[in-house]
Amino acid sequence: MERKNSIVVAVTGGMGCGQSTVCEFLEKMGARVINADSVAKKEIERNEEIQKELKKAFGSRIFYRNGKLNRKLLARLAFSDSTKTQRLNHIVHPRMVAGILDLIEETRELGKYAIIVVDAALIYELNLEHMFDAVVVVASGMQDRIQRIKLRDKLTEPEIVDRINKQLPIEEKAKWADFIIQNNRDLKTLENRARGVYQRLLKLAEKKIKKAG
Repeated sequence: MERKNSIVVAVTGGMGCGQSTVCEFLEKMGARVINADSVAKKEIERNEEIQKELKKAFGSRIFYRNGKLNRKLLARLAFSDSTKTQRLNHIVHPRMVAGILDLIEETRELGKYAIIVVDAALIYELNLEHMFDAVVVVASGMQDRIQRIKLRDKLTEPEIVDRINKQLPIEEKAKWADFIIQNNRDLKTLENRARGVYQRLLKLAEKKIKKAG
């Protein structure tokens, strides 16, 4: 079946909601997943202009001596106040979006995938929802989110709550979503819920392919 009319789906949520875990499940089921953080990281590594702008905004110490970005230090500095967060977004996000669009087109040209998934936390914050055929929001309760982030990032609870509060509330994102996956039980339940959404996305993709054909 021709896949060049594949649908492009955003999977979003917030820190600790489990969106990347859902994306791993969707990838196992057959979707092509593009991770926005990985795209941003590559853009920073290869684009000297971005590196210069980051050094100017946050100081050269955000890069190790070998030239690699100290992501934890950059995050700590960037999230210390909203002006610095906006500065980081202004530097990185336009290039990140361009990189994602390039990967979407490359994937479409392969003709292998009915569903292309973009794993990105800031879909609504950056007003990018118009880029997608559907938006999936992964939602989870605050305490569950805090526990997951503590285990993953070794941040303190006040740091975690501060960063979560800088994002749009998950309840708002859920209102705008085409599909919602609640991450409030075990991993098997989450996988089953992801599979249910995947099946519905496949039907959406089939409709688009038929319409185009």
